[in-house]
Amino acid sequence: MPGWLLYPATLLVLVALAYPFYRVRSLIARYVLFALSFRYLMSAHHDFTFQDSPIGMSWNAIGSSLVFVLGLLLIRTRHLLLTTLLPFYAVIAVVVLSAFANRSLGSSVDVVVKFGYLIVITIAVYESISERGEERTMSLLLWAMVTPVFFQFLSVAFGISKGVEGLGAGVSYVGGYNHEAGFSTVLATGFVIACFATGLSLWLRGGALLTLLAGLFLANYRTSIVAFAPMVLMQFNADVLARFSPRVRIIIGLVLLGITTAGAVGAAWVMRDKFADMSVVFSDPGNLIKPQAEYTPDEKRLLSARPYIWAGYIDAYVNGGLKNWVLGFGPNAWVGKFPVYAHNTLVGTLYEYGIVGVIAMIVLWSWMFICALRVKHGPKGKLLAAHASFLLLNMATMPHWTIEGNLLYGIICGYTFYLLLGPAAKPVPQPASAPVPAIPAFTRPHILK
Repeated sequence: MPGWLLYPATLLVLVALAYPFYRVRSLIARYVLFALSFRYLMSAHHDFTFQDSPIGMSWNAIGSSLVFVLGLLLIRTRHLLLTTLLPFYAVIAVVVLSAFANRSLGSSVDVVVKFGYLIVITIAVYESISERGEERTMSLLLWAMVTPVFFQFLSVAFGISKGVEGLGAGVSYVGGYNHEAGFSTVLATGFVIACFATGLSLWLRGGALLTLLAGLFLANYRTSIVAFAPMVLMQFNADVLARFSPRVRIIIGLVLLGITTAGAVGAAWVMRDKFADMSVVFSDPGNLIKPQAEYTPDEKRLLSARPYIWAGYIDAYVNGGLKNWVLGFGPNAWVGKFPVYAHNTLVGTLYEYGIVGVIAMIVLWSWMFICALRVKHGPKGKLLAAHASFLLLNMATMPHWTIEGNLLYGIICGYTFYLLLGPAAKPVPQPASAPVPAIPAFTRPHILK
């Protein structure tokens, strides 16, 4: 986006964001809103923030690291001992172990910070919802979408777009952001937040949902469109069902199922050119399981070259040694060896952290999905759909590799913590004369002792 448009737009966004920051009184809620808003503004200024600073790190990386450290200072330290965080720590442990085995400990720092960032955001969202309630917290976080939605509106209004790879893919309106993958993840985050922002009026929330859904379509990143289809279907069906009494919901549900099926078929027909290569891939997927050297020029272009990219990573992994099979080639080992990252979290994890890393990642996703299944109150269906959509997103891109993706998953996981564990207990103030124990005694059953 040209500077004459970007900088005035940034100023307007800052003025708009001043209102929710002034109104909210919860420090931890302010932090979550700041983490989202700051990242989205930094990404919009990628011409500067993606450049290296004098210390070698990009300005974006420095900003994210500072936000991570600030979060560590603001969250309650005892929540780092929640047993539900064990799979998160297991993934970090595998990253460090792989780096140690491959003698590349320095390359693990940014990966550890990214997963640490995920943990901090998860806890911060959990604490914010505990303090303010889910309705008020989600309504507040929706303010962070002012930046991407406004910038995308400007890109559409001024015809600022970029081409997208793939058969009949067309153009993408990403508000001047660097890539449609990160931008569509931001809009998907807003859609998830709006799904849970039940404190808003019907028309305001419906308008936000439709605006973000239209934004996802204009961003034109097929991976996000497919991945968040379950969330979209669950959201609108659940909202309609909630307006009927339990006695007639089965009948209404069957009617909605028919309407949804017809709508999905219609949408698939309208976007058939956009997803034409998917039918080619799924008609004979086994034909693409082969070394890169055996790919034809047409096969290389399928799904924006994803099968071709995956084949390169898998072939390199298979030709590695025992250490590589178990613990991979180390964090960020793909840099300098492959032109692009793996575009699949499991494929990338297999190459960098081996089979142990893949197991740790699957355990993390499964653990959180099981936590969502155990929820007894609240919008359980939407929560499960959010986890399913994030899982699908990982199959053709790598949201854990980006801060935007970890912000999305942190919101989903933090909300899951709240519905599963209940509100976080506030610290009980001790009388001035009471002795202070050397080691705090945590009594909640979901906290490690």
